[in-house]
Amino acid sequence: MNESLRPLIDRLAALGLHEWAEPVAVSREQTVALCGMAPHEGIACLLGAAIERGFVVVDSESADLVVAAWAERMVSAVQLDCVMLAVIAQLHKHGVPVRVLKGVAVAMLDESDTSWRSYGDVDVLVPPNRLLDAAAALAHIGFRPGADPVGKRWAARHTKSITLVGEAGVQIDLHRLIAAGPFGTRVRAQCLFEQGHSFQVGGQSVVALSDVHRFVHACYHAALGGNPGTRHRRDVLLLAASTDPASLEQLVSEGWSTTVVANALRWADGGARVVPGRWGTWLSAFVEDPADRDLLRAYGGSFGDLARAELRLTRGVFAKARFAAALAWPSRANLAARHERRRDHLRRMIRAGRGGG
Repeated sequence: MNESLRPLIDRLAALGLHEWAEPVAVSREQTVALCGMAPHEGIACLLGAAIERGFVVVDSESADLVVAAWAERMVSAVQLDCVMLAVIAQLHKHGVPVRVLKGVAVAMLDESDTSWRSYGDVDVLVPPNRLLDAAAALAHIGFRPGADPVGKRWAARHTKSITLVGEAGVQIDLHRLIAAGPFGTRVRAQCLFEQGHSFQVGGQSVVALSDVHRFVHACYHAALGGNPGTRHRRDVLLLAASTDPASLEQLVSEGWSTTVVANALRWADGGARVVPGRWGTWLSAFVEDPADRDLLRAYGGSFGDLARAELRLTRGVFAKARFAAALAWPSRANLAARHERRRDHLRRMIRAGRGGG
């Protein structure tokens, strides 16, 4: 990314949350670069909203380019909403509880305007013990795993989610946990289904996570997701603006980590002091949990680092053995999806265990 655009992108991330002192002129070359950024950054919609409100000034050709990119994102969002409704209906038909995550939930419940938030797939959460049931149910309407897991039993007990792909290439992220690894495992999943926030999509009622759970999930996604961007930053800032720090007290007993929340808030703020004042006060007094701080480092490494961290925290000799065995001896389908032979996989595992490259 052109670093000269960083100040503008930072301001777009906080659009509507803070005063915009004066209009910013953006050249056609800069407009092309902004609209060409990866869709998961969510820039085109925010840029269009800023132009619409007079915060950003562009020439007519640039404005047309932004409107076209913005409209494309919104058409995609409508198509994804239709898929989401079909997914929810199918899961309910098979008796699987479901919560809508991220994209459409944030757009409908938290954004200043629904058109300010784009998304590229459908994210839903099901109870951890119903993941394989949910995947089997969705196979009946044409959605199948994009890549086979290391093993079905391992996936049912340990994986964060399965990505399902439909005939038109539409992706569904079917979650059983709110995050991968130990931080995800620690959260008491049932708490996410004991409450929720209903909203309407296409005249039908769907249920998202509760307000405070949407906030902490945004923090987890930003801090633990591996590739955070402008849209992730905006979600944290947006949801922090409507969440009180006192609400975190009840979450500790549910297994959430305030250390993860603090790290996400600091990252989203980036030293720009755009985090709401009450959160700044909370951060200044916050003391990180040393164990959680160390665990966060594993999330910045490889899958192997994260797997080893989870293995260390897995209780029971037999549970540890089952966890490790599936990773050491994955299914043929999983190896094929990774274009890897079993002997090469085993050699890599041995090298990793010895601390080799």
